[in-house]
Amino acid sequence: MRGLFKAILLTSLIVGAIILPAYIWKSIDPESYENFLLHSVSPMSQQSRNSILRQRNLNPVP
Repeated sequence: MRGLFKAILLTSLIVGAIILPAYIWKSIDPESYENFLLHSVSPMSQQSRNSILRQRNLNPVP
């Protein structure tokens, strides 16, 4: 039982170390985060990219 707890804890720490910085970055500066996703190699789908670009065209930044 102790080994299972240790494995769950380790997995949670690894997942948290990957997801938490991205969430914080997205919260602090969403435009920079979107630019990174749009211009980098990412697993983001073409549909997601198109929806972000459509939203930007509807609400242009002055």
